[in-house]
Amino acid sequence: MIESLNNWLSSVSTYADMSPDLALRAQINLRMKVAGRSALGISDWCRLFTAQEAVADTSAFSRSAFGVSDTRRVLCFVYQYFSQYSGLDFSRVRPEDQLNHDLHFSLVCWFDWRITFCEDFFEQFDLDLSDCFDEDEFNTIGELVSFLSEQVAGRCERSAEAIATH
Repeated sequence: MIESLNNWLSSVSTYADMSPDLALRAQINLRMKVAGRSALGISDWCRLFTAQEAVADTSAFSRSAFGVSDTRRVLCFVYQYFSQYSGLDFSRVRPEDQLNHDLHFSLVCWFDWRITFCEDFFEQFDLDLSDCFDEDEFNTIGELVSFLSEQVAGRCERSAEAIATH
């Protein structure tokens, strides 16, 4: 009986450690809103990020076979999925937002968000990032988006090279 109670208490404690910090999540969303950040629709949000990206590197604008910018596809993915992982209003997130300092991403997400992200990214882009993705390597959300765009563009370039050689 005591062992059962200890297991239950341990489970409750572990669950709390692995759960997102809902109070912090609400504070971050409120801070972005109070700071006067407009809630951008997906098109405006993508334009904001691609304008930032264009300043940094125009090579990230490769096109997929469907004529849609790989960067835009990645941005749409981030806008939708990262909002789900974090509970943050991504329409108010900006490229210069720091993942850990401003958004506290690891604290507002479930402990296994990285695994879910890699699975979702694979489903969407047929690209396995599980061996090369480490969220701690990125300071800002803009850097993360650039990395993801480069991965998708690189995969597309490798696919085109493979087709050309056959």
